[in-house]
Amino acid sequence: MKAWQRIDIDALGLTAQQCQTAVQWVDSNGVISSGHVAIARLLIDSGRGWGILGRLLLVPGISHIAAVVYRWIARNRHRMPGGSAQCKLDV
Repeated sequence: MKAWQRIDIDALGLTAQQCQTAVQWVDSNGVISSGHVAIARLLIDSGRGWGILGRLLLVPGISHIAAVVYRWIARNRHRMPGGSAQCKLDV
């Protein structure tokens, strides 16, 4: 996992807007996932017990809830521990 400001996002097929709005995951085949799906793919790629949690986040029904929770966290990330005014999204 790398900060988007430190990589060539154009080479990955991403825009700054996409990266500012949600976490992005680009797999080894170049397939892009965003938001809660990106988090699920990261967990799956991490292996061990995290993979189970990642797969669970992709189950229909649970995935819908995960998307709602992800959007809430993304909108409020500047209020989270370690957050700052720079983390605030204009949405």
